[in-house]
Amino acid sequence: MKYQMQRNLIDPESRISPLEFEFEDHDKSEVHDDAYVIGPNGDTVGGADFGPPSDSQESTKAWAKPAAFVLVALFVVLTCWNVVRFAQGPPLPPKPSPFQAKQALYLGVMRIDAFRRVHGVVPDSLKDAGLPEADAYTYERVNPTRYVLTFRNGGSKLEYDSSEPRETFFGSPKDVLTMGDSK
Repeated sequence: MKYQMQRNLIDPESRISPLEFEFEDHDKSEVHDDAYVIGPNGDTVGGADFGPPSDSQESTKAWAKPAAFVLVALFVVLTCWNVVRFAQGPPLPPKPSPFQAKQALYLGVMRIDAFRRVHGVVPDSLKDAGLPEADAYTYERVNPTRYVLTFRNGGSKLEYDSSEPRETFFGSPKDVLTMGDSK
């Protein structure tokens, strides 16, 4: 039994003297180290977990180590994968289909023609027409009313000369602006 001082007893008015309590012979196997002795009879108070570990506690211990190992392995694999992906950089965009290249060229021609209707002449550069200069477009101004616009992206190259009517080169506007490939 664990010796408790008189001041630690819950009932300080007990009739047992400290010496009497000290020399009582109790079985030490009954009292655990974290139990509290209360009352004149030496009763102990403690939690319900003073007995041997239950089966539920053993079963949680059985799966904890393999689960931790799997989580650590998963963390290492995902970290390596992310480092490799970061080192490679962003993926390249897919190459446009010939129909998508034709649509992009058509939209560029529409921008340049809109500039010509407003200002009376074709623009000096792609920036004046509102098209990106460093993108897949190349622009050449032949004279104040004629230009050549080229779209090149991913190997396919389309070139439009403004001396040719739009409808003969591109087809009807409805067919060109539809999202599906009509040809």
